[in-house]
Amino acid sequence: MATAVAMRIDPRLRKRRIAVRRAEGRRRLRVLGAIVLVAGIGVACWFATQSRLLDLDHVEIAGVEPAQAALIEAAMDLDYGMPLVDFDQSAIELSLTDLAWVESVTVTREWPGTITVGVVERVAVALMPRGDGSHVLVDAYGVAIAVTPGATPPAVMPIVAVRPEGSLGDTQHHAAPALAVVASMPDDLASWVEAIEIDESGLRPAVVLDLVGSATAELGPAEDLGDKLDAVRAVLSGVELECLATIDARVPDHPTVTRNPICEATLGAVDDPNS
Repeated sequence: MATAVAMRIDPRLRKRRIAVRRAEGRRRLRVLGAIVLVAGIGVACWFATQSRLLDLDHVEIAGVEPAQAALIEAAMDLDYGMPLVDFDQSAIELSLTDLAWVESVTVTREWPGTITVGVVERVAVALMPRGDGSHVLVDAYGVAIAVTPGATPPAVMPIVAVRPEGSLGDTQHHAAPALAVVASMPDDLASWVEAIEIDESGLRPAVVLDLVGSATAELGPAEDLGDKLDAVRAVLSGVELECLATIDARVPDHPTVTRNPICEATLGAVDDPNS
């Protein structure tokens, strides 16, 4: 028959075990307390972002005039009082760049309740006639920005004498050679130019300047434009302009001039007292 033997535990070992268990309990309590604290902070933050303290109160728009700022705010379609944390910054920036006259935009949140919008407008550099008396404004990249109501005086800015295509916001790629001339045109020569045409009859598009007084200047393809425009300037400042018909600057080192024979005959008849 087995005999039960009572095992006595050393009091010091017993105290050690009790101390270990108590320490483990305190650690579990600390971990639990930290979890509860973090959860509480998260809940408090969520309630704070949904409260009136952090909702949308102001929209500040910089870089444009008041009329354009009103268009920007309307396009943003914001709800004042919405939680600022729910504001979709990327979506708003994308929607604003859909406006034809907006080149770039930066949208930022400023706590506790402000949206700041920085706008860079496109700058019109030329007009493209639509055929009904109105014109499309285009920027240096050929983007159609806006339509002018009614006829626009040619002196406002250069006229690119090709029809615009597509809708506002579309790039007028077919006008690129003429716009390259606009970008290179010296101010003193610009006053001579009534319109810039593109001749598509050859293998490559060729640029022709319609000058004051019914003369034209042939530039050929839109390359070496600085030299070609300088050649046109030199001719205009150095030759007799009466009866001038064409300046051929396709070879800028050797520009040539043709004159209107009917004009010259008329002038000759006037100058000849025996005619």
